[in-house]
Amino acid sequence: MKLLTLARDLQRRKARERQHRFVAEGVRTVEALLASGLPVDGLLVTTGVREQARGRELVAAAEGRGIPVSSVTEAELDSAADTDTPQGVLAVAPIPERVLRAPEGPVSRFLVLDGLQDPGNVGTVIRTAAALGVTATVALPGTVDLWNAKVVRSTMGALFVHPAVPMSWEAFAEFAATHAVPIWAADTDGVPLDQVTTASLPAHLALVVSNEGAGLSAPVSAAVTSRVAIRMTPGIESLNVAVAAGILLHALRAG
Repeated sequence: MKLLTLARDLQRRKARERQHRFVAEGVRTVEALLASGLPVDGLLVTTGVREQARGRELVAAAEGRGIPVSSVTEAELDSAADTDTPQGVLAVAPIPERVLRAPEGPVSRFLVLDGLQDPGNVGTVIRTAAALGVTATVALPGTVDLWNAKVVRSTMGALFVHPAVPMSWEAFAEFAATHAVPIWAADTDGVPLDQVTTASLPAHLALVVSNEGAGLSAPVSAAVTSRVAIRMTPGIESLNVAVAAGILLHALRAG
């Protein structure tokens, strides 16, 4: 299958799952993909990109690794891209094989996404988790596909290096029980963060963040052992989930 045809097909989640591949769009995202060392099937680039110094460096980096680079028109690239302005470059790559591993050090933090459906939010949350030293991020059913093109862009390259794993709730619950990882959740009715002391934090911890509208799913809610909240000004009901996740992960970080 030609790379352009494959890239067009990968706009659909079912195709990504069947082909076990994803699309990375834009100069910065493709640069991060190449820098990560992950395998790449090939690049599609326009003449405009080849005429720019940064674009030439990107093409040279790909060709230096033996990655095929195909020239396409702007219209052809647009037909395969998720964005209105794909910046003249697109890469197709295999989705990395990742599994959730047991905590290896004395402390660990896991972030669990429960039904987060906005790709931009999920990408930002993964980027934040990577920046704050989270061991791995788990995406439960109902969460947007982690390899959706907008999620990939929003992570700003973090998805290429941070372990992000789709799992069923049952599988994650078994993992947490096996490795003695308590499950906490962000909840507006929880204990305010400023009342959570460093001494009270467990060495290993999983934090669940959920869909702002729907809240925690029933099986997750039943398994949570502690709920934490961000104290807010009266009259403000909630925060964007990506903002809230950043505040909580920073406050509950390991070490």
